[in-house]
Amino acid sequence: MINSTINTLLIANRGEIACRIIKTCKRLNIRTIAVYATPDIHALHVKEADVAYCIGSEKLQDSYLNIEKIITIAKKEQVDAIHPGYGFLSENALFSERCKAENIIFIGPSAQSIRAMAVKDEAKKIMEAAKVPTVPGKLDVQSVAEITEACQNIGFPVILKAACGGGGKGMRIVFDSKEIEEAARQAKQESQNAFGNDSLFVEKYLINARHIEVQIFRDSHGNCVHLFERDCSNQRRHQKVIEETPAIHLSQALKEQMYQSAIQAAHAIDYTGAGTIEFLVSQDHHFYFMEMNTRLQVEHPVTEMTTGLDLVEWQIKVAQGEALPLQQKNIKQIGHAIEARIYSEDPEQHFLPQTGKIKHLFYKDSQNVRLDSGIQRGDSIGIYFDPLLCKLIAWGENRDKAIHLLADALDHFKIIGIKNNISFLQSLLLSHAFAEGLDVQHLERNLSQYLCAAPTLSKEVLAAACLVFILNRNTADNTLWDKKNAFRINLKAQEMLLLEYQSQSIAIQITHTQTSLELSCPLFESIFEISGTVDDNILSYQFENSWRSISYFIENAQLSLIHQGHLYQLNDLAHIDHSTKTEQHDGNIIISPMPGMITKIWKKIGDSVNKGEKLLALEAMKMEHTVAAPKSGKIKNIHFNMGDQVIEGSELIEYDNI
Repeated sequence: MINSTINTLLIANRGEIACRIIKTCKRLNIRTIAVYATPDIHALHVKEADVAYCIGSEKLQDSYLNIEKIITIAKKEQVDAIHPGYGFLSENALFSERCKAENIIFIGPSAQSIRAMAVKDEAKKIMEAAKVPTVPGKLDVQSVAEITEACQNIGFPVILKAACGGGGKGMRIVFDSKEIEEAARQAKQESQNAFGNDSLFVEKYLINARHIEVQIFRDSHGNCVHLFERDCSNQRRHQKVIEETPAIHLSQALKEQMYQSAIQAAHAIDYTGAGTIEFLVSQDHHFYFMEMNTRLQVEHPVTEMTTGLDLVEWQIKVAQGEALPLQQKNIKQIGHAIEARIYSEDPEQHFLPQTGKIKHLFYKDSQNVRLDSGIQRGDSIGIYFDPLLCKLIAWGENRDKAIHLLADALDHFKIIGIKNNISFLQSLLLSHAFAEGLDVQHLERNLSQYLCAAPTLSKEVLAAACLVFILNRNTADNTLWDKKNAFRINLKAQEMLLLEYQSQSIAIQITHTQTSLELSCPLFESIFEISGTVDDNILSYQFENSWRSISYFIENAQLSLIHQGHLYQLNDLAHIDHSTKTEQHDGNIIISPMPGMITKIWKKIGDSVNKGEKLLALEAMKMEHTVAAPKSGKIKNIHFNMGDQVIEGSELIEYDNI
């Protein structure tokens, strides 16, 4: 049993979770050591830590998964403990063992407990022995023949799962026998890439089930408590999108049964620290063990906001050998909390991962709203790490108030420079379906209804855009002769602006008066007027006899405006740097929709293909994405091989004879 005070702590992680851990350590006066891969040299967690070390290249095996390098730095800095965060080495039994061998506290469970839950099929056996309900399935299936037999015995639909997996990776749903071979290949490929192991098992896929998890804490003295449940049913491709607590539409009696089963699970493996028992709840309100995450969860903030507890602080205390800070009877849950995960992905392009540079961030501090973030202005988002950028969490006295607060926070939070899922989150959060409660499959069935078209350009937004362009253009003018605002002696100053919005060119006739701009545009029948000033990315303006304000960011004649929660992006065509615009490609050439590595090529030169057929697979941000034929034709050329890295816009395949 460890009884040691942690004074120096190394964080073997990156991004928002590393920043989250540093925040608690600062409050507890614990010195922090950060590690980073070369692309993260300017990352926020590197800046916030007391000391930071580069541990390798962008390749995970060279950096965040390199146990030897991390241990070497830990010994050099004489750290007392290592916190693995989530992902990477957080559920790596060898890492836990190595820390113990070096007399370094691993802030997590023992290697034995990690191993017990790491292999999901073995975990099911342990849970069955502990009298925890489990989903019907078949363990230890490797060949397509074994998987096919298991699917037929269990009955479709089924789900293939990575035995050593988690986080939605290495999972595929199979609805009939024709899908088995390809689903198994993809699941094995993702599992191998993410976890270094391609073993699978098969489970019955429960239709319209809900994903409910229970947060538990257990100390080295055998005390165990639960910190209530979280509803994580809002998922796309098994990736959680919005989480909340408490779960709605579950009886207290059912919750109590789940709490007790979760505690039984923790006792069964002599668990120590923070853990999460994940259950599926069927339509008839039966629950089944799905897996245990032997680490801190991404969604832990909703538990913190409803209990008032700091789970990282609890982790540190338990790791030091202390008893749990509170007994079960003293842990209370107050109000409702909801978390939205913000990803660098484009919902309009099938949620493809996005890369680029964060040019600006807009965020409004609000009471009862929390931002857990590892990003900052100027960061470059690449293909090597998870696409999760940050999380917005809101607490309310009840669920309706929490929804309102989170919706308002999303209205005011915008990331300029990289496409993201904020509009999708807004649409989902404010939907009738979310208000009623969703099942795990809801988003897959109804995804299209939450995809948001670009907002319609209003007269007010167009006027504000014109004013921002002109005011920012004029701030650079030092003398009368430098001015570019259509100044004329003895005449009304007039000029024409040609703006672009959603690939549509818009001509606006502008007349300058002494105090305002008068605008005329074919889109709107009347002449409208606007005046105002700019200061620190805020336009304060008078429009239709009232004063208003709007946030904006402008760079290279490209303007982003936030109005009523919507993001509008316009270009000044007369001044834009056209070299930044996307290159147009011939219709017979398939270009890469994202940067990534080619992991599979199904066709060869000379093959005929039909529209919708799979052509190749790209892996980015630890997920595999399929590129399908946009139309029928014949393959003239394939420009890359398996294993090649490609950038967004690369010419992948060329058609012929179409």
